[in-house]
Amino acid sequence: MNFFATTAKGMADLLATELRELGAANIEPRPAGVAFSGSLEMAYRACLWTRVGNRILLPLASFAAANPAELYAGVRAIRWADHIARGRTLAVECSVSRSQITHSHYAALKTKDAIVDRLRDERGTRPDVDVERPDVRVNVYVHADRAVVSIDLSGESQHRRGYRAAGAAAR
Repeated sequence: MNFFATTAKGMADLLATELRELGAANIEPRPAGVAFSGSLEMAYRACLWTRVGNRILLPLASFAAANPAELYAGVRAIRWADHIARGRTLAVECSVSRSQITHSHYAALKTKDAIVDRLRDERGTRPDVDVERPDVRVNVYVHADRAVVSIDLSGESQHRRGYRAAGAAAR
């Protein structure tokens, strides 16, 4: 399986070394992360043990998305029932750069619409959205009019896990 681990710019080489030590294969550093391959167990190991990576993504599809209609069609074409079980919630995170689609929140809404429309048509019900604690996090990256849609295996960003205990009232 192919995966992508995100990290801060300039940290890809360190992340590549870390993934290699964890047993990843076909490691390819990129400006904001590292592409790699391995088993699903390898990806979960990266989720658990990476110190440099922020998120571990499972890419599902890559397609042209020069406008919202193309983004919607490309996302809707994905077999979401394979990834989102009945009764489960989802959230969509999106980032855009150097594309005709310029508003990340709008792109996230189009993505959410495509997912819930496909699942509603297949199942008769749509999944709920839960931005705080979703069962499935969908990550969309639109760059130069091309979209990559992934499942975020990490949940909360790696650097925030266990960061703080529950908040307290200000005094």
